[in-house]
Amino acid sequence: MSSLPIPLQWCLLAVATLLFTALFTSVALPGAVLLGPMCAAVILGVRGSTIELPKRSLWLAQALTGGVVARSLDASILHDVALHWFPMLMALATMMAGAVLVGWLLERSGRLPVGTALWGTMPGAAPAMIAMAGDFGGDPRFVAVMQYLRVVVVVVLASLACHFLLGTPPGLAPATPLAVPAATPVSTLALVAVALLGGWLGTVLRLPAGPLLGPILLGGTLNMSGFVALDAPSWLIAVAFTIIGWTTGLRFRRELLRDLVASVPVMLLSTFGLVALSVGSAWMLSALTGKDPLTAYLATSPGGLDSVTVVALGSAADVPFILTLQTLRLFGTILLSVLLVRVLRRS
Repeated sequence: MSSLPIPLQWCLLAVATLLFTALFTSVALPGAVLLGPMCAAVILGVRGSTIELPKRSLWLAQALTGGVVARSLDASILHDVALHWFPMLMALATMMAGAVLVGWLLERSGRLPVGTALWGTMPGAAPAMIAMAGDFGGDPRFVAVMQYLRVVVVVVLASLACHFLLGTPPGLAPATPLAVPAATPVSTLALVAVALLGGWLGTVLRLPAGPLLGPILLGGTLNMSGFVALDAPSWLIAVAFTIIGWTTGLRFRRELLRDLVASVPVMLLSTFGLVALSVGSAWMLSALTGKDPLTAYLATSPGGLDSVTVVALGSAADVPFILTLQTLRLFGTILLSVLLVRVLRRS
């Protein structure tokens, strides 16, 4: 694959993306617009593709995704926090404790370099976890593979769970990221402006996942106040999701997997352990809040915020509720990591 001209590699990636997306869309698989590009990129990456997207493109895709999410936020999100704060706190504590437990058990097994497992099992904030592992004697390569392998597994399992296991909650009609209301020029420009400004603010203020959370916070505030209407054409949303899928999939290079292949089984075991814990948290959350199982499962899935958000947008789930808990978990991951850093510095 590396011997092929760069333009030809891009063509192969585009064709494979269209084929996988069409296949997943034909079976009504939620998140098809993300999952199709991701599967295509993983195959090309493992086969030795030398193409990569500019870093700025991922920033833009995350900002646009944040703008798309912001349009679904309304005053009900504050109502959810006020009404369900205890179950949400319990679910958050369970997820974080489970991640630490799985990381500790993996560390004790001796199957990974010392000081690596815990950073790899922390849910979310992958770039921060990779950097912290390198600063404290862990192997960033292992952490990177663990983090992004979990993202792929979680997206696939979440999409399959939406379609085959959990179904559509009563009274709700399924939707896909491409099936959105027609956007007007004004609402499209408003969403793009909010995405760019919010992404810039999130980056400057160094928020966790700033390019994504900045537009969500800014756009959500404007949307809840009724000050502006946000919307975007389907092709723009598809482009943003495709960039996220490609960026995640192309990280899986053959040389990296060859070095780490012996550890992949234990990495997958830890990933499925985290998923199993999230299923338990989802059951508790659903029982305590009355939310449908689909919403509870996506809210507790240990994947990346942007990836889980894309799957949620392509389902009949309660997106604001999912976003609230996923965002709280992201901040919890950062805070817990800071505490771990202080403990490690003292030891």
